[in-house]
Amino acid sequence: MRRQLQIWGSRTLIVAALLLVGQRWGMPMYKQYFSPKKTSIFVPTAKVQQGTFTVSFHEIGNLEAVKSVPVNSDDDGKLISLVAEGTIVKKGDQIAEMDTSGVKRDVRNQELVVKNADADVARIQEELRMLKLSNQTELDKQQADYDYNVNELKMSEQQRDKKKRLADEKLVPRDQVDQADMDVRSKELAVKKGEKDLDLKKKDIASQEAQKQAEVNKAIFALNIQKSNLEELQSQVKSGVVTAPAAGMVVISKTWAGPGDYRKLQAGDTLHHRQTICQLPDLSSMQATINVGESDAPRVKIGMPVIIRLEAVPGKIFHGTVREISSLATEGNAFDTSSGATPGRKNFEVSVAIKEVDPKVLKPGMTADAEFICESIKSAMSVPIESVIEQDGKTWVYVKNGHKYVKTPVVTGKYNDNFIVITKGLKKDQVVALRDPTRPMDVQEAGAAGPGAEEKKTGNEASPIPGAPATGATKK
Repeated sequence: MRRQLQIWGSRTLIVAALLLVGQRWGMPMYKQYFSPKKTSIFVPTAKVQQGTFTVSFHEIGNLEAVKSVPVNSDDDGKLISLVAEGTIVKKGDQIAEMDTSGVKRDVRNQELVVKNADADVARIQEELRMLKLSNQTELDKQQADYDYNVNELKMSEQQRDKKKRLADEKLVPRDQVDQADMDVRSKELAVKKGEKDLDLKKKDIASQEAQKQAEVNKAIFALNIQKSNLEELQSQVKSGVVTAPAAGMVVISKTWAGPGDYRKLQAGDTLHHRQTICQLPDLSSMQATINVGESDAPRVKIGMPVIIRLEAVPGKIFHGTVREISSLATEGNAFDTSSGATPGRKNFEVSVAIKEVDPKVLKPGMTADAEFICESIKSAMSVPIESVIEQDGKTWVYVKNGHKYVKTPVVTGKYNDNFIVITKGLKKDQVVALRDPTRPMDVQEAGAAGPGAEEKKTGNEASPIPGAPATGATKK
C-alpha cells in the first residue's frame, strides 16, 4: 500500500512538472511557430489640410547671368593652359595661352623675307636715283646743243639782214645775200631738229623714269605685304595669350568629344578661329533658363511669379518673375546627354529673372527647380493626389473612422503636382488613406493600378483623376 502511494505521488509530481514546463515554454513556442497569424496591412494616411492652396507646376532648369561677355580665340591652335573654372578675373587678366611655337618660327622666317624685300626697295630706289642723274646729264647736254643752234640761227639772221642792206647799197654782191639766206635756212633746220630731239629725249627720259618708278612702287608694295604678314604673325604670337575683356567669373565652355559626350575645354584641346573659350558672366543680374513642356507652356505668362529652389542651396527660396518666353518650340538633343534634355520632348525656353542678388551663392550652371505659380486659392481643403480615386465618373476617398476606412464621395477642384482641392465631402483634419485599403498591395501602388494589375481587374476598377497628373508622380 505504501509502495503504491509512492508511485502515484511520483507520477503526480512528474505531471505537475510537465504542466509547468508546457505553460512556461510550450505555449509561447506554439503561438510563435504553430498558431495561425493575423496579417496587419499598413495603409499610409494623411490629414485633410485647409489654407491657401497654390496651383503650380515644376520644371528643372539652370542658372545663368543675364549679361555675359564671351572670350574667343583669335586663331586656330592648341590650348596649353587655361584658368580654372570659377576664377574671378579682372579686365586684362590672362585667361588662356595657346601654343605659338610654330608661329614664332614663322615670325623669324618672315622677318628675313621683310629684310630682303626692304633691300630690294633700297636697290631699285638707288637705280632710279642714278637713272635720273644720268638722264638729267644727257638732257642738259642736248638742251645746250639746242640753245647753241638757236643762237647760231639768230646770228645767221643778223648776218643775212646786214648783207641785204649792203647789197641794197651796192656795197656787196647779191650772191652773198643768197649765201646768207641758205645759211639761215640751214640753221633753222638745225634748230627744228634740235627742238624735236629735245622733246623726244624728254619723253624718253620720262618713260624710263616712270618704268623705274613703277618698279620701285612694286617693290614697296611687296615690302608692305610682307610687313603686313609679319605684323599678322606677330599679332598671332600676342593673341596666343588670351586676356579677359572684362571682369567676371570664368565659366569654361563645352566642346564636343564624341557622340553624346560634351565636356569642358581643357589644356591640350585644339581650338578653332573665333571659338568661345569661356564666358564672363555678370553675377549682379541672374536668371534661370527653364525648358517648359508644350503641355504647360500655355499656362506661362510674362510677369508670372516663380519660386526657385537650388539643389546646391537646400532650404533657401529665391523669387523670380517670367521675363521672356520663346516663340518656337525646340526638341531635346538626343546626343547632348549633359544638358538634361529629354529627346523627343518639345520645349519652350522660358527666362525667369531672379530678384535676389547674391554673387556668393548664385552661380551660373546651378540646377534650379522652378515652381511656376499659376493661381492661389484661399481657405481651400486639399489632400494628396494619390488619396483620390475615380471610378464611373465619380471620385471618392477613404476616410479613416476608428480602425476602419469609410468610402466617402468627394468633389475635386484644381490641383498641382502633389495635392488636389476638395470642394465638397471632407472636413479639416480628417484622416484619409493614400491608397485603396480594400485592394491588395500587389495590384496597386499609391492608389493607382500597379504593374500586372490589368489581368486582375474585374468590372470597373479605380483609375487616375481625369485631367490630373499621374498619381504619385512629380513632373520634372
